[in-house]
Amino acid sequence: METYSGKVAVITGGASGIGRGIALELARRGADVVIADVHEQRLAETGAELEALGGGVLAQRCDVTSDADVEELRDAAIDRFGQVDLLCNNAGVSVLGPPEAVPIEDYQWIMDVNVLGIVRGVRTFVPAMLERGSGYVLNTASIAGVWAYTWDAAPYITSKFAAYGYTEVLARRLRPHGVGVSVLCPGLVATNLGETARFSGIPDGEHADWIYFPPELADAVQPEQVGVQVADAMLAGRFAIFTHDRDEQHYKSWRSDIDASMGSIIEHQKTPPRSAGRA
Repeated sequence: METYSGKVAVITGGASGIGRGIALELARRGADVVIADVHEQRLAETGAELEALGGGVLAQRCDVTSDADVEELRDAAIDRFGQVDLLCNNAGVSVLGPPEAVPIEDYQWIMDVNVLGIVRGVRTFVPAMLERGSGYVLNTASIAGVWAYTWDAAPYITSKFAAYGYTEVLARRLRPHGVGVSVLCPGLVATNLGETARFSGIPDGEHADWIYFPPELADAVQPEQVGVQVADAMLAGRFAIFTHDRDEQHYKSWRSDIDASMGSIIEHQKTPPRSAGRA
């Protein structure tokens, strides 16, 4: 893409956080925007913000774990705007807990949202892009998708590694046919992700022992800043998009000597507890 003017963007998880930041920035640059979310009040609020910018807007409730909801989102977007040029698979949730103690149901929940939600979006929107020979797909992964930044979020990290790997496959599949692909790998962003986070497999009274976010990664950026970064990077056709320069450099060096990298990070991290009860 050379411009967003006149393009139609669909953004899941678009009512708040990173999705809202991307939606507002694309609208400022002339795109018509479809935002999808499960939070109806925030959908209405963000929809009103987008309308104030003067472009076309559609705000629709959509649960990305539902095939029917995602298909209805596509149909509504096409009915309103004619086609979809840009798909941002951004909806996501978080589960934190010891990898050996988190119940399988919580692994299934996060994979259904963070991974299969992306797959549903691709299956539903990408065939028309391939037929036209144009379009763009942006999937939101995380720095958690390129290295395990902590030991307290095994389900989240697992889902984001899958999201990242799936997007590499998409780039190899779609770019030769004119469809751009990028993966967003944000560090800490000031969003409301924590509202739906599940703390799983951790005994009552032991949460403080089992939660560890590396202090060197605690410099949060605002979603509006991420929106600008993403919009610029997609126009440049960049594959991996980072919100923090530090993370981009780490991405380049982490696997240059993976044994040394892993040994160093384990040596300097807070030591996790030895065992946990089961939730």
